[in-house]
Amino acid sequence: MSTKLKFTSLLLSAALVCGAVPAYAAEKAAPKPLSQTFDQMVIIPYDYHGKAFVNGEKTNLYGDYDIVQRSGRVMVPIRLMGTLASQFRSQGSWQTIWEAQNPDDVTFVNYGLKKTIKFKVNSTTMLVNNESKKMDVAPQKIGGRVVLPLRSAAEALGKNIQWLDGLIVMGDEVVDEKSAETLAVKDRILTQLKDTRKPVADEKILTPITKYGDALYYYKQIYQSSGTLERLYRKADGKKEVQVDIPGEPALHSGKVIGHDLYIASTVNNQGVLYAMDLTNNKVRKVSSLTDWKPSDGWLQSVSMIDNELYVNLHSGDLTMGSETLYRVLNGALKEVTGAKSMIGPVKSGDFLYHADFNIMGKTVDNLNRVNLKTGDFKAIGQDDFVYAINRKQHDGGGTSYGVNDAIYVKGGFVYVLGYKDSDPKDEGSVYKVNPSDQTQVKLTPAAGPFWMVDNQIYYVDGATGYLAKTDVNGAQPKTLISRKVLNTQLLNGSLYYTSNAAGSSSDPGVLYQYDLSSGKETQRSDKPVSSYYIGKTGIYYLSEGYDPGIYKIDAKGNTRLVSDLIQTAKLTDEGLVYTLTYKEGVYSVK
Repeated sequence: MSTKLKFTSLLLSAALVCGAVPAYAAEKAAPKPLSQTFDQMVIIPYDYHGKAFVNGEKTNLYGDYDIVQRSGRVMVPIRLMGTLASQFRSQGSWQTIWEAQNPDDVTFVNYGLKKTIKFKVNSTTMLVNNESKKMDVAPQKIGGRVVLPLRSAAEALGKNIQWLDGLIVMGDEVVDEKSAETLAVKDRILTQLKDTRKPVADEKILTPITKYGDALYYYKQIYQSSGTLERLYRKADGKKEVQVDIPGEPALHSGKVIGHDLYIASTVNNQGVLYAMDLTNNKVRKVSSLTDWKPSDGWLQSVSMIDNELYVNLHSGDLTMGSETLYRVLNGALKEVTGAKSMIGPVKSGDFLYHADFNIMGKTVDNLNRVNLKTGDFKAIGQDDFVYAINRKQHDGGGTSYGVNDAIYVKGGFVYVLGYKDSDPKDEGSVYKVNPSDQTQVKLTPAAGPFWMVDNQIYYVDGATGYLAKTDVNGAQPKTLISRKVLNTQLLNGSLYYTSNAAGSSSDPGVLYQYDLSSGKETQRSDKPVSSYYIGKTGIYYLSEGYDPGIYKIDAKGNTRLVSDLIQTAKLTDEGLVYTLTYKEGVYSVK
């Protein structure tokens, strides 16, 4: 007699994702406490309520699937594997091959790993790269679907599975089930996964914008048959929310806060208008008309104050085919400064404005530009075969990815920017010192990721190792500062902040560190894995999505947990963090 278990599709994904370490190798590895392997595992409870831990983060899962037990084995719907395995860190995606003329045969292929696994209904033999492997239980057809034994599938794909007192734990590592450290976190993990609450429904989600004084500002989406409207609200401490009237149809999702002004693009009588609301008194003023552009044409990319002048970047079209135009606001009107497919920068120095163009769909080279703000003269200042302010990464499994590196510095008449030689496929990008006058340049670093310029020093993440390093403005005296991968790095108040984790993955939680530039000293700042962090006037905050989720603040006393629940969104303001909760309606703040 079969017992039905309701698990989500993620259980299948987790069990079937390919790992670099085969099962027999994992079994020989020394077991580790669950607290040490937590951020590398997928954990789901027997008593499933739509929640799991994936690589250290509590995750809400959707799309339930029936998983059955037969002969003491958990049986997984095999047809889900190929499409769901990509949710996890792996060495490539799996493709599922099933043909109607052979309904009992299912094949899984990972071309990156050059691995093929074949299953047959009612056969206890599976073929792994055409080598026969025995299974305790054969794949079966249940309810018209092919299912296979979870453990056998996981072992074929290099994953270890353990059943730990109400938890299914899956990954490359073997957990020491009797370790005191494992026992200390096991119940906390189980408590989080037994949570039966459902996430706030989409139509009830509030989106925080900022906090000023004791008032929170946020917007609601109003769904109508003709489209979606956005409405601004204000809620002061201990008072009811009040709708704030913005003329026309405001696009609040692209609103920008500068100082005590909230800038909002709106459509009034089918014309685009830029408004600013003074947060000190909630008065709205018209800043400028937006020429022939309106929010439905794209979005307000940025509003910035440069040398006490207001600049507005308007994006037209979509991400693929769209473009951007930068304007300066003069006497209540827009004056066009420059344009780009996707603008990187701008940076002002003297009478000149410098920027790069991210135009990966068209001409990529010679994309570093300078505009004379007095005369309007435009000049490309880089070299013909170079691409600037963009990272290029060649992947071992094939393919190339590109990413914006928005660091552009101007000092002593030189421009410091990342660049790579387009005709050299192995060149991924280094920091260059560019002379705008004659377009000569000097390479200052090896392959680099993000970089920062402080005084006469250039700090950068080494592209090959991921380590933190530095050199001077002439490329002399290079030095490695931190000999491990630094991730999600930010320069703030004379220090570099970054996370670090065993996986070396910027998308996974990591411990937060601070490197003080003046002293050269590194300090660990968080005592829990950090999903995201925020540093502002009121302090250092971070979000944790592990088995002790919530908002933490770092101060001289250490790490203080301010909020004990899963956070949906958070935004840093001068008044602290404004946030929403995953399972509770409303907008909240903490200082």
